[in-house]
Amino acid sequence: MTARKKFAFTAFAAGALACALCTAPAGAAPLSGEAAFALAQNTAIAQADQVVASLGDASGDYYLDNGKAVVNVLDDAGAQKVRAAGLTAKKVRHSSAALTGVKEKLDSVRDVPQTAWGIDTSTNQVVVTVYSAATPATAEKVTTATKQYGDSVRIEHRTGKLELYIADGDAIQNSQGRCSLGFNVKRGSTPYLLTAGHCTNLGGTWSGGDVSGARVVESDCPGADSGLLTRPNGTGPGRINTGQAITSAAAPKVGERISKQGSTTGGGTGQVTSVDQSVNFDVGVLNHEFGTTAHTDHGDSGGPAYDGSKGLGTLSGGSPSVSYFYPLTRELSAYGLTLA
Repeated sequence: MTARKKFAFTAFAAGALACALCTAPAGAAPLSGEAAFALAQNTAIAQADQVVASLGDASGDYYLDNGKAVVNVLDDAGAQKVRAAGLTAKKVRHSSAALTGVKEKLDSVRDVPQTAWGIDTSTNQVVVTVYSAATPATAEKVTTATKQYGDSVRIEHRTGKLELYIADGDAIQNSQGRCSLGFNVKRGSTPYLLTAGHCTNLGGTWSGGDVSGARVVESDCPGADSGLLTRPNGTGPGRINTGQAITSAAAPKVGERISKQGSTTGGGTGQVTSVDQSVNFDVGVLNHEFGTTAHTDHGDSGGPAYDGSKGLGTLSGGSPSVSYFYPLTRELSAYGLTLA
């Protein structure tokens, strides 16, 4: 899990934060249902981040339930602190540190395509997913590796095959494939295009929309799944093609409602189901992915996941039941980028 900065926290601070974020300016138009939900959800995330930081090792992190934060605690003292902050507490057995340790040990299991694992804070477990496309030997190898961890691990079997979604697909394309633009970004004052690394691994020059002759600057896949292209036609807007402005990058949270865009399937919504996943595609393992229920398909690769004005990640691929994205915060940090 991502390390968090430590904050002093009081119930008063939580109430003040909620008030500051939820009160519309005098004379402002009422928020739509979706906008109001997004605002309340982001308020819950900010509050939960603070209270979890104050709990330290006594926390099992948190998740969102219909936009409201549920904080996992290990003892009654922690539960009291969470309730004093106006949030819901849930007693669990495993700390974040313990589950992270289990997940990192599983990361040493190699050569197991068509499997994935990561922490599900809503069940306080590391969830290992084995797809039906995995060979029996792979399924046995992964299952055997989990046996020593008891109820801190749960195995799920899903039908389908994990695929990187590169193929026919507001598109950016070259002679070998077609993908989707994730985010317009900058390094200093120079504009770039951010997309998936398994797309930029194809090399060549890319075009699409108002872009032509874009060249690959960075390409990382497997391990990460990030790719950076030049933007020879000048700076592009810092917004989704729906008009939604993207002004910041944030880490996704289990249960968070998100939106996505892709050149094949267009817009849509979904929910974050897992974070910090190790996903074993046929090309190799992609680390730190987050899983969602959003529907995506071939050609959507590199397209953005976002929550209101927060950018969350770029699409890698998935199966009929899950779509995996690589976190935008990691991409910006790795390449020294800011949003356009």
